[in-house]
This record gives sequence, structure tokens and C-alpha cells, in this order.
Amino acid sequence: MSDRPHLETANEPPLPAPRYRLLGGLARMIRARPGWVLWSALILAALGGVLAASNLELDADTNSLIGRDRPFMKAYRAFMEEFGDREALYVVVDAGDPADPDSARQAVDQLAGRLRGLGVLPFVHATIANDEQWRLAPRSMDLERLRELLEAEGCFQELLGSPTPVEVVADARARLERLIRDGTSMEARTAGRLFAESVFLLEAVAAAAPSPEALPNGFELAVPRPTEYLVSSTGRMHFIEIMPEKDFGSMAVIREPLRLIRREIAEVARAFPGVEIGLTGKPVLQADELATTERDMTLASLVALAAIAVLFMVVFREVRRPLFAVVAFAAAFGWTYGCATLLVGRLNLLSMVFMLVLVGAGLDYGVHVIARWIEARRNRRAGEAVEVVMRTAVVGNTTGALTSAGVFLLALFTSFQGLRELGTIAGVGLLLCALAMTVVLPALLFLSERGRPPTGTGAAPPRGSPRGVGSRAPGRRRPALVLVLGLAICGGASVVAVERLGFESNLLELQADGLDSVEWEHRLFEDDTSASWFAVSVVDRIDQIPAVVESADAQPVIGEVLSVLDLVALPSEARDQLLEQLGRSTLPPDPGQAAPGSADLVRATDLGAVVDRLRTLEAFGGDRIAPEQVRRLRDLRERLRAQRTIFGGGDEVAAVNLQTRISTALANTGNALEQMGRGARGGLRASIPDALRDRFVSPEGRFAVLMQPAENVWSHEPMSRFVEAIRTVDPDTTGVPITQYESIGDMSRAFLTMGLGAVLVVGVVLWLDFRSVIATACCMASLAAGLGLTLGCLALIGVSINLANFFGIPILIGLGADSAIHVFHRWRECRTGAEPGFGTTLRAVTLTACTTGIGFGALLLASHRGLQSLGWVIGLGSFAGLFGSTVFLISLLDALPASLSRRLEARI
Repeated sequence: MSDRPHLETANEPPLPAPRYRLLGGLARMIRARPGWVLWSALILAALGGVLAASNLELDADTNSLIGRDRPFMKAYRAFMEEFGDREALYVVVDAGDPADPDSARQAVDQLAGRLRGLGVLPFVHATIANDEQWRLAPRSMDLERLRELLEAEGCFQELLGSPTPVEVVADARARLERLIRDGTSMEARTAGRLFAESVFLLEAVAAAAPSPEALPNGFELAVPRPTEYLVSSTGRMHFIEIMPEKDFGSMAVIREPLRLIRREIAEVARAFPGVEIGLTGKPVLQADELATTERDMTLASLVALAAIAVLFMVVFREVRRPLFAVVAFAAAFGWTYGCATLLVGRLNLLSMVFMLVLVGAGLDYGVHVIARWIEARRNRRAGEAVEVVMRTAVVGNTTGALTSAGVFLLALFTSFQGLRELGTIAGVGLLLCALAMTVVLPALLFLSERGRPPTGTGAAPPRGSPRGVGSRAPGRRRPALVLVLGLAICGGASVVAVERLGFESNLLELQADGLDSVEWEHRLFEDDTSASWFAVSVVDRIDQIPAVVESADAQPVIGEVLSVLDLVALPSEARDQLLEQLGRSTLPPDPGQAAPGSADLVRATDLGAVVDRLRTLEAFGGDRIAPEQVRRLRDLRERLRAQRTIFGGGDEVAAVNLQTRISTALANTGNALEQMGRGARGGLRASIPDALRDRFVSPEGRFAVLMQPAENVWSHEPMSRFVEAIRTVDPDTTGVPITQYESIGDMSRAFLTMGLGAVLVVGVVLWLDFRSVIATACCMASLAAGLGLTLGCLALIGVSINLANFFGIPILIGLGADSAIHVFHRWRECRTGAEPGFGTTLRAVTLTACTTGIGFGALLLASHRGLQSLGWVIGLGSFAGLFGSTVFLISLLDALPASLSRRLEARI
């Protein structure tokens, strides 16, 4: 028996031979081996699921959305590999009045201690401590001051050995006596060293205040340096920089550390009710966005699922057949996961939404199959119904899937990696959904209904009845009038879109209202436009930094410029020699050589003798002692005389307390010398405080110059000016502003590429299906009408195209093309007399538009403004596309001159 009668009748147009043979083979296979088809599909789906579960990686790193082949991303990744991950969290403590930061600093100290106590944060930077400042001092202090310090290097070892006050006073007295006795006969250099050593020792002693109420005087090494805090340029905002453990293999990249950090912030905020504390930074913004998105998607999915389930039951008045479509879709889902594993190997933050794409478009193919099946079963047995479905719904589904998949696969021709991966997975997934609805769903329907007679419900009018009889398609009575009205509406909407529709690139504007991290990001920009943004110029040598800084300072859109030269002086041969000398003179003493010191109190007579010798030295020195040295000696005498009064006054408690303060001053001096020596011996990078080290100097010894914006660069225009300026300074500049700017540019260009390419892809696929320029042009016109109406409506309600909703456009193009294809095929059947009217086709097209519109429209309940806008785009677009593919397209086809209609029928 010939296969042809199964797929066409005298009243049905023949299909092109290759398509006929393929569909005929599928129909025979489904009728002969439906169980084999189903088992094969389910086994392949299970294998795909197992393959994905064991090999498909989840990559939640936003940097992975950008192609590694992009030059700007290569530079940024190289920077992070060399300098480490600089995308940190920032606790922000608002001091209110910069002149009175005490409460804010107490909150910072307590919170930083609690965060370090968690034991799960790689680093917590909030301050620069006393020891760190002393390690840095030899490289930052004036050369003359460093030389003056090293004049006294002969006494460093004594101070490093934890001497008692009695020992230090005695040693200083001995040096002074030798200087007075032998000063005239010794070399000037030796005399100068003895003088410097004596004064250095005594200044360490005299640094202790004579009473607890008095402030310490003079000698800086004996007094701990005040803790420095990480603050904004205004001094108002205090920062704690935190690097959490990041698990990019999970959607919850920093969820647990973020929970712990926020818990500690809440505890400290309760202890300091007058201090405002917040948390921001790129990882926090992303984590909050993901959490908001997850909540919104869950809510929208539940609402959409309930609404669509009710809609299916209302339209089909049953559950069984729609359930079969879900089973077929599940098989396609498993196939898609397997292909995603083989073709891409991972899911990123953008390609994860392929599931949403498949649910929004993939199930539509099943709706058309079920609609045609129900219609065919009215007067045909199950086997014949399979053939009708192949001839009608499958033909339209195939063309629709090719157009939708082609639009997504256009992403392969863009430079945005996240979109390329989404396009690959979604495009292949749509084809697999069409395949499942072509093979699996008919097999399920055939298995469940074979042997049953035709339903006979609502039998269609006799075949071959006059054209249009039984059709209830909109606009068929006065097609020309409806067409003119449709053109006016869609044309007007397009004009509104051109004039008013914008593109929003500010990612903060897409976040949910009231997010704490977003609010603090705004507050940072109000206080200091740099916030957590910076661009980086990397140089090989430290002497190259001044030229970069000078060039950056000349750019008005570049704000504060930071480098290691803000911490240290430019190295020189003279400083290097002094550092080497300091390093040698401050080597730790041998612990075995240290003898227990005397616990006796300093005697007033010893201090008196020292004061007398200082006076003698000043008198003998005469004009040879510089005026500043004379003032220094007189001040030292006065302080020692005040201490002598305490020790000789008979108040033992006061004397003991003073001795304790002197011991502390000596210990502080020894510690300062020890830390300065460590800084001198350890190299430049080791001498930089922990909070700043990796920011400015890499382990390889290269240097980063940080350039911060003078404007709020979350908006596109300031960002563009800033990027242009920093590239004027250094064409190889990198950093988050560069990656943000370039990736947004890549996404915008990808949007244009896919939009323009979609027109070409849809046109080519439609022509290959219809083999008619007229038919192709009519469907393309209906698609343009739907998109124009969509964009106009978006402009009217104030919704812009943005980075969260732009991929909704390809979905609308696919949905609109798919609906237009089915409507045109049904129109053709009506014109040739193969079908008496539009029957279930309009119901199926309406249902697919409603399911997509409701599914995505549920996102209007989202608090995330980007997701809200996606709901508006696809929700409005679904119904606008329905208008274009039904009212507009049918009116356009019916309004064609008779000669064109005949040519259209003849072509097909």
C-alpha cells in the first residue's frame, strides 16, 4: 500500500517530497512501534539527566559571562591572578560628623573583632595598626629624619634588649660623661654619635609624662601611633573590607558568610544605636539580586503554574492530553540537559534561564499538536489522526522551532559569552522540544486512544465546503478596514517607541526598591563618588607611577588617584643604603645574652647628674651646637627635672607609677625600632600594611595605580567618559569599570545583532517553508506589527529595554513567527478547501499566547525591577503578537487581490 494516501487527500495540498517522506516515516514508526518510541525517548532523557547531574557544572561567577577571548577580560583576569581577587564586601560605618568619629571607630573595632572571630573569612581589613605603621615608616619618612635616627644606631641594641629605666639612665649618663671628658680629643663624627645616642636614650626616658594626667611629650618612638582607619576621602564613611569564601559552583556564592556577616552587623548596630552600619560591594549586590530574583521567580512560577493549569483545563476541558504534553516536555528537558553538558559543559548565571525559555516556548508545540489531534479525532481513528498531526501541526511546529532556535543561535555570532551559551542551549532545547512534540506526544496519544472510535464531538462541516464557512477568525468580514485600523494602531505604536523607548544600562536601577546594599551604594556615591569602583593601571617599576598619576590628575572625570607612593617615598640609592643600615642595626639581640635588669627605682640623684651634664654639654658646646639642638636639650632637661622631682619627692606610689610609665616608653621605643628594622629588611611589599598590600603591590613586584571616578559611573554617560579618560592615561587599564562598560557594550551589540539577524533568519526559514515571497512577506509584516505594538506599549507605560529584559525580544520573535506559521498554514487549508475554517488553530494560537503571557506576566509580582520589566515585555508582547498573527495577518491575507491569492495557492 502506498504511503501517500496517509498524508494527503484529493482536497489537501501535497507536501514537498523530502518533508513528506520524513513525516511519512515518522507516522509509520509511531503507529507501528509507539512503545519503542516512548521507551527510547525516556531512556535518552534519563541518560541526559544522569550525564548532566555528574558532569554539568554550575558557574555563578559573573565574570564567566564575559568571554575569555575578549581582550579587556584577559587583562582583568591577568590582574586578578597577579593581585588577587579584589571584588570584596564593604561594611560601611557612617560617622555622621567627620570631626567626631569616636563612636563609629568603636563600632568598627568591635565589629572587625567579631568578624575575625568567625574564622571563616579569608581576611577582614579595617585598620592600620601601630606595628604596621612603624614597619612602613623607614620608607615614608624624610631622608634627613632617617639619617638623624641612624645617628643613634649605637644604642639600638640596648633598647631592643628590654632594658630597665635604671640601666638606660646609667648608660646615657656614661655616654654624656665620656663626651664631656673626651669630646675635644675625639673625632667629630664619633662625638656626634655619642651625643645622638645619649639624647636618644634620654628622650625615650623623658617621653613618659611626670603624672598620669599629663600628656606624653616629644619623642615619637616612645608613643604608640594612633590606629589609622580605612575611610572615605571626606572622612565620614569608615570601611571594613571583607573577603568571603566564594563558592561559584553554587547559586548561593556567598550566602552563608553573608548571613554571618549580617548577623554580626545587627549585633553591633544594637550596641551602637546612634551609628548607622550597612553592607555593600559587588558581591553583596549580586547576592542580594540573586536572592531577590529567586524569591520573585518562585512566586511567579507558582502563580503562573496555577493560572496556566486552570487555563488548560478550561480550554481543553480535560487533564489527560495536556499531561501527555508535559511528559513529552520532560523528555525534551532531559535531552536538553544532556546536550548542554556535551556542547557547553556548564550553566552560567544567564544560561540558567534556558528553562524559562523552554517552558515559555517549548510547551507551545505541544498545544498545537493536541489542538490538531482533538480536531482530527472528531472524524478519524487514532492512526489517521497521527498522520493529520504530522501534516498540519508538525509542519508548523518545525518551521516555528527553526525560526525560534535560529534566533537564539544567532547569539553564537555575538561576543558576549553568557549570551552565546544561553543561545546554544536554548536554541538546541527548542529544537528538541519540537522533536519531542513530534514523536513522543503523538506516540502517547496514539497509545492511549488506539482502538477507540472517532469522538464525533462537534464534527466539522463537510470537507470541500465553501471558503471561509465555519470560520470565526477575526476581521474576515471586512478585512481591508481591519487591516487599515491594524496598520494605524501598530504604526502609531512604532512611532511612540522610536520617540520614547530608551535603553537602561544602570544595573542599580533594575534592583528591587529598598535593598540595603543598593541604598548604601547610593549613599557612598553621595559621600564620595569613588565608592567601591576603581580602574587599575599596572606598571612594572615604581618610578613609572608618577607619570601615570600626573596624566590621571589632568583628567577632570578621574577623581582620587591612589598608589603605593601615597604610602612611601620614591625609592633612591641613598634611601636604600640607609634602609640596609637600619636593618643591620636593629637585628634582634641574642636572647641568651640578655641579663636580668635591676628592678630598683631610678634615683633622683642619677637624673640630677644627667641634667647637670646636659647643661655642661650645652655650655661647652657653645656656638658649635645648632639652635634647634639647643632647644632640644633645654626641653629634655626640663622634662628630666620634672621626673627627678617625682623620684625625689618621697611619694613612693607616684615614683613607682612614673617608673612604670618610663618602662612602657622604653618598651614602645624598642618595639618601634624592631618594627622599623623588619620593614627595612623585608622589602617594599612586606613593609606595606595588610589592608593595602595586595591593593598596590603584587607578589611579583609590579605596582597598581588605582583611579577612581569623579562622577557616579553607574549611569552610562559618566561611565563612558570615565573609561575614555582612563584609557587616555593607559590604554591597557583594567578593573571593574572597564569590564562593566565593555560587557554592557557587548550585550547591547549582541541585542542589535540578534534583532537584525532574527529578521533574516525568520525570513529565510519562512521562505523555505512557504516557497513564496508573498507568504513570507505577509508573515513578516504580522511579526513587525506585533513587535511595533509591543515596543509602543512599553514606551507608553514607561518600561525601558534593559539588560534584564532584552532577551525577551527573541522569545517574542519566535512566538510571533510560530503563531503566524500555524495561522498561515490554516488559512491556506481554508483557501484550498482542505479545511472549512480555522477550527482549533486559533484556539491553540490564543492558548500559546496566553500561557506565555501569563507565565512571564506573573513576573509583574516581582520586587526586582528588572524581572518586572521582563514580565511587561513578554506579557504585553505575547498578546501584541497574538494580535499580529491573527487579526492583522488574517486581514492582510484576506485583503490580498485575487490574483495574488491564486498565485499564493499555486506556489504552495
